[in-house]
Amino acid sequence: MAEIRDLWGDPAGKDLYFLGTMTDYYYLETLTGTAVTHVVKDGIKLKLLGRDIRTFKPGVPFNIQV
Repeated sequence: MAEIRDLWGDPAGKDLYFLGTMTDYYYLETLTGTAVTHVVKDGIKLKLLGRDIRTFKPGVPFNIQV
């Protein structure tokens, strides 16, 4: 993120678009992937309604609606 800030300024509130290309010389094929993410402002806190969450495991998908 420091590198992104140095090049383009504060990314908060912006969409970042990533493009990656990989060439496999053994099978002679090139694969391309893309991703888009929206950067939210630092310091946002979420409070979940309803009963308490019993366990939270980093890396495990956790779906909420804002």
